Amino acid sequence: MSAGAGRLEEIVVFIEGYAQKHGGQSPSLQEIGDALGISKAAVEKYAQKLIDQGRACRQDGKFWLTQTPLFPISGL
Repeated sequence: MSAGAGRLEEIVVFIEGYAQKHGGQSPSLQEIGDALGISKAAVEKYAQKLIDQGRACRQDGKFWLTQTPLFPISGL
């Protein structure tokens, strides 16, 4: 797995965990960046990759996952 793919999956895991803790709400891009120690601009690029892959969408100004990973993510 490339470093970029690993970061992408790390973002997915963070969003899923955040949603579980916050009643299904999605974190902001800034919250994702702060939690993972990366810039909001970098999160935006990863978010667009997830959208391009059909794994996420934007709706009402929020970023939402549209599917869960097909395989468990280990080592994060």
